[in-house]
Amino acid sequence: MRLAFFDRPPRAALVFALMPFAAVAEEASSSIELPTLEVQDQAERADGPVQGYRATRSATGTRTDTPLRDIPQSIAVVPRQVLEDQQAVSLDDALRNVSGVRPAGSAGNRSQSYILRGFRTQTQSVDGVMLNPALEFAETTRDLANVERVEVLKGPASVLYGRGDPGGVINIVTRRPDVRPSAGLNIMTGSYGFNRGEFDLTGPISADKSVTARLIGAAQQENGYRDHMSIAEREFLAPSLQWQPNDRTRVTLDATYLDQRLPFDRGLPAVGHAVTLPRERYFGENWSRASATRQDVALRIDHQATDWLTLRQVTHFDWATARRLSADPVSLAGPTLSRRATDQTDESQSIDLQLDATARFATGPLAHAVTLGGEYVHAKRSLELSQATLAPINIYMPIYGAQPGRFSLRTVRNNTLDLKSAFLQDQVAIGTQVKLLAGLRFDSYDQRDNSYNIITPSATQLNATNGSAWTPRFGAVCEPTSRLALYASWSRSFLPQVGADRIGRAFDPEKGEQYEAGIRYDIVPDRLTATFAAFHIIRENVLATDPQDSNYSVQTGKQRSRGFELDIAGEIMAGWRVIGSGAYTDAEITADTTFIPGRRLTGVPLWSGSVWSTYELQDGPLQGLLLGAGAFMAGPRAGDLNDSFKVSGYTRIDATVSYPVIPQARLALTARNLTDVRYIEMPVSRTENYAGAPRTIIASLAFRF
Repeated sequence: MRLAFFDRPPRAALVFALMPFAAVAEEASSSIELPTLEVQDQAERADGPVQGYRATRSATGTRTDTPLRDIPQSIAVVPRQVLEDQQAVSLDDALRNVSGVRPAGSAGNRSQSYILRGFRTQTQSVDGVMLNPALEFAETTRDLANVERVEVLKGPASVLYGRGDPGGVINIVTRRPDVRPSAGLNIMTGSYGFNRGEFDLTGPISADKSVTARLIGAAQQENGYRDHMSIAEREFLAPSLQWQPNDRTRVTLDATYLDQRLPFDRGLPAVGHAVTLPRERYFGENWSRASATRQDVALRIDHQATDWLTLRQVTHFDWATARRLSADPVSLAGPTLSRRATDQTDESQSIDLQLDATARFATGPLAHAVTLGGEYVHAKRSLELSQATLAPINIYMPIYGAQPGRFSLRTVRNNTLDLKSAFLQDQVAIGTQVKLLAGLRFDSYDQRDNSYNIITPSATQLNATNGSAWTPRFGAVCEPTSRLALYASWSRSFLPQVGADRIGRAFDPEKGEQYEAGIRYDIVPDRLTATFAAFHIIRENVLATDPQDSNYSVQTGKQRSRGFELDIAGEIMAGWRVIGSGAYTDAEITADTTFIPGRRLTGVPLWSGSVWSTYELQDGPLQGLLLGAGAFMAGPRAGDLNDSFKVSGYTRIDATVSYPVIPQARLALTARNLTDVRYIEMPVSRTENYAGAPRTIIASLAFRF
């Protein structure tokens, strides 16, 4: 029998229990009632924990707690159990389990960006709130200490989130306070000076248990495997309060604080048509570092106004500061890599206000869940960038110790973006076998870019643009049996582009359009589910790195991505769990004024996939022993849009073993890249390519009381 601590059953907390469509349809002929706020023990909910590897509900694709089988768009969920079994500590680790998702670069080891269905995205959503849209990328990397599940909605999601990339949206669902008191501690240590500690405290803080709290924290340090790099450090804290004054209202206050200090690293340059240099080689200096702090606060109010009407309001603030003093590669000529020094400071802040209402009612044989909402976003970013000369370095025999010359101001930029939105969505059930989804959103935006750039003829340039966009979505699901669901959908995306190109021209909004069809099938009823999807996406007004200056971007015209994906998750038999993925992604330029049409998009493999499986002994003297292994694969990829070099495909093997040494503690040992394969994980440009880590061993001891 599995220890309860490691199963992490859903919390017995007061939650909104939204009526499934099938249940609504059955009652459509009489009356429609929204279940009241009530205590639930084992039932899964969209913002709560998942039993094992197979999630059944999500709010990422609809803003309502909806069964995944009723959503006409592919959604992949990586639950907390997977993160713990794999000892994942970064968002990269989590997303390796999702089809069609690839790491796309780290902005010099400062942040995280991803490729979804062939297209790069540099932002994420946290509990349904998109990060600051004025940023080119998030100021910090994501810590997983307070993450309950990682969800990926494939394809355009602008009807729900407004601005967004056509490949999809990554939504982080955080952990909520629990009415049952508990405490957890996890101590990790591993190769290359890796050390990490996490704690988790939760429980009621009022006598009547109407107020619950959770405090999660983590601290991490590592030396890394690159030669001559400095130590990476980070601290993370996430307090959360939840108040339920009655059975119809829930108020949640969340906050996070993250402070990171990391070595700045652009990876390896390409030599000729490939990246062949040793993965350990570093071309920065020991003073080349990036630091950032980020804080956010979110207030959420859920209120069941009547038996058929639910109201939700979210107020979210975030603010951050970042600085880098870095040695940046510029170009490679023979064995000599030219460099420059950069001193850059960033300050950013945003406020996001959301209000929506969901009404459930019937019109004849049709059961409706209609959501009407609005959103206002005000986001700002200020940047000051200075540069200096820096001695070049020999890529075969690097000699360190170079110091920057005199810095001179290059760019001062102040970006402001205001977004006002309204959206309407109708989820319709026709009996128990047909589900329809229709949505429409209107966004208006006003962006201002006040910048100084030494390249432009004038000292100061003000770019002010405004506009609007309609983004629709339509979809249908047919469920001929309880195990099978067929779906099809069409959707569009919209993304305002903050900033300007190298000569000061403001960017046009990016647009996307997707057609998708798919099948969901329970291979083992209520245990193991597979989702197969085929898609076709067109993307216009795309930003890419300026080939003449990597500090700027250019709009490269039109791109197309098409292919198919498979995701599978669940339990084959008692104790035997699996999560796997596979993707075929044909992504290329179709029209452009800078790059040749027909070129494959940077970093997108034609074939990629993963499989991870664990088995836990259910009885006997070694009951509770868990064995696991997995493989993560990607084919060859283009290194840039000029197709000037390629990186090879790879297969990485991981393995784990864990055992409950006492009922309250589990000891685990994980090996990543077990066969020590050398590969490039993220190609970005000729001077920026990130190697995969060598064989790494991580040990942990987790306590739960």
